[in-house]
Amino acid sequence: MKRIRSSICRLGLVFAGLALAGCQSPKIITPLRNGYQEVAHPARFASDESEFTRVSFEYLGKDGKSILIWPALYGVSEVIQGELAIFVGDKAAIDDGDHVTHPRLFAVKYPELPLDITDEVLWRWKTANRQDFAKTLERFSLVSPEEKNGQLELQFEFYSDDKDWPDKSTLSLSWNQVAEIMRAVKTKGVPEKDLRWHTPFIGEKF
Repeated sequence: MKRIRSSICRLGLVFAGLALAGCQSPKIITPLRNGYQEVAHPARFASDESEFTRVSFEYLGKDGKSILIWPALYGVSEVIQGELAIFVGDKAAIDDGDHVTHPRLFAVKYPELPLDITDEVLWRWKTANRQDFAKTLERFSLVSPEEKNGQLELQFEFYSDDKDWPDKSTLSLSWNQVAEIMRAVKTKGVPEKDLRWHTPFIGEKF
């Protein structure tokens, strides 16, 4: 089975609770654009001195305070277009009673809640590639956003044993199309909270 995993970010989330028993290192802040920033939270396990880093996505307010947008990035770059930020966050789900995480594509215009636009963009990908939507959702592994030629380019990765299914594929969206997707999620979506971190967002039920 061809499956893409993000070892650093995933391990960071799996063992985040254990880090509370370890030594906390200073945060490392990386300013991006228009108030958005990455904040690295290094931590060392007390048991074996091994270290991992969780990176959150935050916004620096005019008062100098940092406001959390999403607690754990998946490890790919963000795209910032004016007030809009596109990022990939780790979102928790329940699997046999345990929390597991999956990469989800979010769009946010602070101070609004982040929008989970993953299913909307996968719907557009499946339509453009004439694929079954249920299989698209099942086989989706990762999406990496990039600004290219004045558009949002989304690089998808899938895992499947099906030889007719692509390992990788690309979808380009104009910023008007991104705005349409965001309006759809706002209209059809409902307020939710991440199961692990309890971070609020708007999620859409397909």
